[in-house]
Amino acid sequence: MQKKKILVLTDHMPWGHRSIAKAIFNFLKGYEKDNDFEVFYAEVKAEIGVADDLYTFAYRYLPVSNRWAAKVFDIKFARDLMRKSTIFNLPRLKKEVNKINPDLIISAYFFHSHSLADWRKEENKQFKLWTIVADPWTINPISFVKGCDLNIVYDEIGEKLALKYDIKKNEILKTGWWVRPEMYKKIDKKEIRKKLGIKNDRPVIFVGGGSLGTSALPKLLPALIFLKSKVTFVINTGVDKFSYNLVEKYSKILTKLRRDNVVIIKNMGWIDNMVEVLGASDIVFGKAGPNFLFDSVACQKPFVAITHIGGQEDGNIDLIKKKKLGWIKEKSDELVKFLNQYLDDPKYFEKKFKETIKEEALNNEKSLKIILERVKKDLE
Repeated sequence: MQKKKILVLTDHMPWGHRSIAKAIFNFLKGYEKDNDFEVFYAEVKAEIGVADDLYTFAYRYLPVSNRWAAKVFDIKFARDLMRKSTIFNLPRLKKEVNKINPDLIISAYFFHSHSLADWRKEENKQFKLWTIVADPWTINPISFVKGCDLNIVYDEIGEKLALKYDIKKNEILKTGWWVRPEMYKKIDKKEIRKKLGIKNDRPVIFVGGGSLGTSALPKLLPALIFLKSKVTFVINTGVDKFSYNLVEKYSKILTKLRRDNVVIIKNMGWIDNMVEVLGASDIVFGKAGPNFLFDSVACQKPFVAITHIGGQEDGNIDLIKKKKLGWIKEKSDELVKFLNQYLDDPKYFEKKFKETIKEEALNNEKSLKIILERVKKDLE
């Protein structure tokens, strides 16, 4: 009997969609031998003109501007226009799909999902189609895709919004967030710190903004000159070379101004071994993107949101507050004050939300298993 084929699909950009797609692909791939399916992975560049560049610029340097885009797609005419534009996205997608001929496509990028849903309807294609709704609580209406067999959402808030935008209840699956399984691994903090060259005599603060970087570093860096407690900052700037160079220059200035070795900066740029680096840290300061947030939760680290994308990530701020995953310190004065409070008593802040963070981690750890069970059911 021929095995069923599953294609996990995303865009080529190094943002959260790709992280989600890889989490799902790697998890399902591990179950190929025990099931009658094969799993394939593809990154297909979306034909959306300069939208990638505009989004990346806003993501890094003008995060509040995304509120305007979110409001635009509340208008049905704008959503319909966007959907019609997906026809230009089909040539590359068709080539990839026809090469594999999958029985099920799991798309982690909404633009691809719209393209495939329309193509499937127009040409009566027989593959099943699932789409991942890649924001937890503040969801752009274009993320929901009519014509898909499943819209996979984080929780009941996503389900409620899906129903509002005319997705049928039997076409919605709630799972929790899709974090790479290795992020849940228990590690020896002291051993990992030794491996990474991080001193054990001080708290370690991980500072990051997701794969595309963040503009929030200028809020934090000036305060490091005045810190009196021993601390190491591990800074992740993703693929943002401007931010990486900024940190490099600041580190040199700090070394010249302070020769006491109280404040150490490890500028790491792009990080492949995220589970180790997060595991070696005590607390996370960063942009409140969902993948970065839930990676931190999986490693059971408290999260301090120092910035977020307006509109798109407003719900993540609410989520951090309501689920007690950390703190919101987006104003420069609040951030500096909190940093000093943390360094005065790090153990207090590391323990404060320990139980609620663990609860959220356990909930999300089930998400990929829920998808696996649904895969097996739908491919019978």
